[in-house]
Amino acid sequence: MTPEVPSDAPDFLARLTALAATGALDELRYGASLPELAIRYGDPWDAGRVHKKSRWPHAFSWGDALAVFCRCRRLRSFSLPTWHGELELPSPGGGLQTFGTRVTESELGAALTAAGCAWETVTYENIPGQRTLEVTPVEDVRVAFILVDRVGYDEPPLDDWQLFKTGLWGYDHADCPEPDPALPDDGWGAAER
Repeated sequence: MTPEVPSDAPDFLARLTALAATGALDELRYGASLPELAIRYGDPWDAGRVHKKSRWPHAFSWGDALAVFCRCRRLRSFSLPTWHGELELPSPGGGLQTFGTRVTESELGAALTAAGCAWETVTYENIPGQRTLEVTPVEDVRVAFILVDRVGYDEPPLDDWQLFKTGLWGYDHADCPEPDPALPDDGWGAAER
């Protein structure tokens, strides 16, 4: 069942197009500072460790925007679970906005083309019924729009593939310096390994 989204809901496709063109979803962008994002959006929710044995990289979220940060407090990646049908995304000054996320491949392709974005289509033999439109908005940064051919495994294939997940990541991050144990805790586990 598709959740109902208010008719005045902000345009999610326009946000996706801006992400593909600029590599940023408002201030959520590769290399963004965790403390600066917290000032803009409010404190994030602690989503947990990425690896069991070390504190960093660590996941935090603002609404449904799940971001992964290195111990240097720089954003390394983020993802949006668009399969939910609607998402709550951070608003400047705090709070969340609700977006309807039902976007088809033809709608996405038309919007990307209109914005002058080129993409590469990536498929994997071992993952049938899925493909990714990958965009390079800036050097060493990738945006991926993962599409699926059906809503559920036991559902028939769709005439127009649907957006399932959106992600952003980069390739140029050098090794982080070791945290200084003399520094006070910044609230995000500065002294923890």
